[in-house]
Amino acid sequence: MKESCRIKLRIMNKILVLLFLCCGTLMHAQLIKNGYSIKGVVEGDYSDYIYLRAYGSDYIKDSCLVVDKKFNFSGKLANAAQASLTLKPTSTVALFYLENSPIEITVATSVFKNGNEDINDIEIKKISGSKTQELMAEIDDYQKVIEKSSLSKEEKNKKIFKKYYESVTGNPDYPILDFLVVKSKKTGLLSVDQLKDLSAVVVKKKKKEIEKDSLIIRNNPKLSKKLAEGKQLENFTLPNQFGKKINISDFKGKFVLIEFWASWYKPTRVNNKELVKIYEKCKSKNFEIVSISIDTYDGNWKKALESDKLTWTNLIETGGWEGKVTKQFEIKGIPLNILIDKNGKIVAVNQRGDFLLEKLDYFLIVDSNK
Repeated sequence: MKESCRIKLRIMNKILVLLFLCCGTLMHAQLIKNGYSIKGVVEGDYSDYIYLRAYGSDYIKDSCLVVDKKFNFSGKLANAAQASLTLKPTSTVALFYLENSPIEITVATSVFKNGNEDINDIEIKKISGSKTQELMAEIDDYQKVIEKSSLSKEEKNKKIFKKYYESVTGNPDYPILDFLVVKSKKTGLLSVDQLKDLSAVVVKKKKKEIEKDSLIIRNNPKLSKKLAEGKQLENFTLPNQFGKKINISDFKGKFVLIEFWASWYKPTRVNNKELVKIYEKCKSKNFEIVSISIDTYDGNWKKALESDKLTWTNLIETGGWEGKVTKQFEIKGIPLNILIDKNGKIVAVNQRGDFLLEKLDYFLIVDSNK
């Protein structure tokens, strides 16, 4: 009798364990369905905090301690968003596309010198689980091949537009249109009319699911309302490389391109080369560039000014992401630029390549004819 009871108890215990495991699995599946989970592996000797930021309609900022070369994040997004991983205290930025799904990431870490400062380098080696990431990576690879080809600009434009069109129409459940608009603005390969055509296709296929404040309607949902086109730019003061305080209102009467960057972030250094060309072309036409670095160490910044040959007005926000000006304008990513007119009104935001040149040509020609 006692043996029979013991057997029944063992069976009941096994059933309870199985039920517990099943419930746990179901709960985990439900969490993934309702949000994102990131399981990360670190290649390298880094064992401090890793930081996650997501730049979507709901800005996310999270941190996690790397333990035994592993890290984990979880949360929920309203929509897929571009996200970044950074290290402590100062590091490069690893960008990827985050969505509500289980994602696995392997990052490689190392340290390099920038002047007297040690910079942690982070690079994504493997990523899986994000369909948005896969789609954008496929588009990036295709676009790089086309851009390096010997095709004419017109032929490149047609092929890239076709790829964008096929990607958008073939994947209506993934909001890649917003990301393609940002990408196109940086490269300047597609026209505004082509981007509107892409938007019209998406609206037609999934009209009820397109957000009213999409990137086509608003200039950039990631930016503070203070930086919207048509707004008067708030005043601010920062020091230049000689320690002199410069007020943005000092440039009243000129068209000014305000460019946020950092010496440690490679994409902004590459962008400096384009700005040098633009400045040489437009500096005699009532135009000025004001670059604002978010470097926390001015030694590296000053070396970068000399190395990149930046001869225009250069200012620094040594508070970095937590600085007074970056907080004033809610700056959450770089590179970022703002074009203001002679009266300090914002007339364009985040324009690159031909888009920026077209804007400048238009405003400067109109101004010269007054």
